[in-house]
Amino acid sequence: MTEEATKYELMFILPADLGEDSTKKEIKEVKELITSLEGEISHEDIWGTRELAYKIKKQEEGFYVVFNLSIETGKLKELDKTLNLNQKILRYLLLKTPKYYEIKTLKEYQVEAEKSEAEAEAAAKKKQAQAPKPKPKPKPIEPPKPEPKPEPKPEPKPIEPPKPEPKPEPKPIEPPKPEPVKKEEPKEEPKEEQLSQAKLDEVDERLKSIINDPDISL
Repeated sequence: MTEEATKYELMFILPADLGEDSTKKEIKEVKELITSLEGEISHEDIWGTRELAYKIKKQEEGFYVVFNLSIETGKLKELDKTLNLNQKILRYLLLKTPKYYEIKTLKEYQVEAEKSEAEAEAAAKKKQAQAPKPKPKPKPIEPPKPEPKPEPKPEPKPIEPPKPEPKPEPKPIEPPKPEPVKKEEPKEEPKEEQLSQAKLDEVDERLKSIINDPDISL
């Protein structure tokens, strides 16, 4: 190993249905590839079968393997080319690690994640308990309901003036018919005999009345 060797982290995914023997064989071939390029594996972490974020070559699950290694930068091209040509490797990722990078296994990461999650949950509960209770929201003031509009009164029908009764046509004034003039028949003058008899009867009556009157004494 020369002084130019740099630390890297390699993760590669194999098909989950490859079988135990074939999986071990592929992991061994990757190790031999690294050592053939004068690289050195300082740590390996077998994650095992995990669900893929999306399908890769019709596979929904993959077998994850992580190697921490040191290799010369000039040998990276050959390592990358060989991994890319391997048909059994679904995906791989090679990253340069920082100078003070601390290597941790998947189980250590899971424990730390669970611890951090529990601490965050406890802190949230404590904060919630200390937080002042929110004041109840004031009830929204309902706008006054509009008064119902009065129904429009029907417009009074115009009073029609009474139709003038037709005046009867005046009857033509007929001139009064002249009364027939009665012709007075000439009175017959009483005969002298009749007049004298009447006078006698009248005298006779007066005498009788005088005789019959008790107040008169003869």
